[in-house]
Amino acid sequence: MAQVLLDGRCIQNGKFDGAQRYAEEVIKKLDELVEPGKYELLIFEGNENLIQLENITKIIVKPNTFNKKCWATYKYLDHGKKLYVGFANEVVLDRNSIVTIHDIYAFYGVYNNSFYYYFKKKIKAIVDALFAKKIVTVSQYSKQTMLEKLPVKAEKIKVIYNGWQHLIGKSADYDVLKKYNICSKNYYLYLGRLVKNKNIDWIFKIADKNPGDIFLIAGALSNEQFEKYYGKAQNIIYTGYVPDEELRSLYRNCKAFLFPSLMEGFGIPPMEALYHGAPIIISNTSSLPEIYGNSAHYIDPYCYDYNLDELLNEPVESPDKILKKFSWEKSAREWYALIEECLKNKN
Repeated sequence: MAQVLLDGRCIQNGKFDGAQRYAEEVIKKLDELVEPGKYELLIFEGNENLIQLENITKIIVKPNTFNKKCWATYKYLDHGKKLYVGFANEVVLDRNSIVTIHDIYAFYGVYNNSFYYYFKKKIKAIVDALFAKKIVTVSQYSKQTMLEKLPVKAEKIKVIYNGWQHLIGKSADYDVLKKYNICSKNYYLYLGRLVKNKNIDWIFKIADKNPGDIFLIAGALSNEQFEKYYGKAQNIIYTGYVPDEELRSLYRNCKAFLFPSLMEGFGIPPMEALYHGAPIIISNTSSLPEIYGNSAHYIDPYCYDYNLDELLNEPVESPDKILKKFSWEKSAREWYALIEECLKNKN
């Protein structure tokens, strides 16, 4: 009989962010460690083929209103007999649970969302802090912010970092350079969600000060939505969603990768860029110095007086040490140890 229920409802077609990446990659690597039949994965119908598993059994549910709610998990937890494991900021009112809180940005007002959105995010984090047996987060910085804002003790929080190896093995589509009429090393690249904490305004202001440079921004919004929120600039190209094959080529050929975030729980894209040989220009705030050490060129995200060429001429360390430190295999081993520990100490 299964003892663990992994919540994979965040794994969805047409929706990809850091939390989904974390869930998908950790679950795939967990599948290599667990014994058959002991772990189950809750996933929505239509998304079950997005992740291939050998040892973890899939429970496929319809994506209806009931199954999208937090209380839907009780139906599949066998009245609390199974250990619940969530990877993407889920909330569950069960003490026999491990939840992941990637960040608590809502407490700092760095989303461009409504009051209700902030309120809901805060309540979910507080409920998790009160009920969950263990909380996983993705950096020491995120852990510290939780200790400051949530009713939780340090020993309840476990830091399990992200990895970056998910792009290995995928081919690079070099036609993407022709697609956007760009050349190798003549553009700066940004990839990420287009929300307030990502500080896209910094890129627009830097682009305005550097009219001879090209800035490529990739994200999930449509062109119409992007222009509505941010407007247009002559030297900014918005691509919309970029497939992994095109992304590999864009990383390899960019002059540098930009990541001017105000707050980050971890920040995977700069690590993807480092793997592809791109210099990274990132904020000196939140978790980023913890993760990237001396391998990055740092900027103050509230300052716009930068000459990017001069910044890139400053020496940085090789990224080899950083790339060796983080892996999905390591993350999965730490998750497996935590889950098995919670199973042993269930009572």
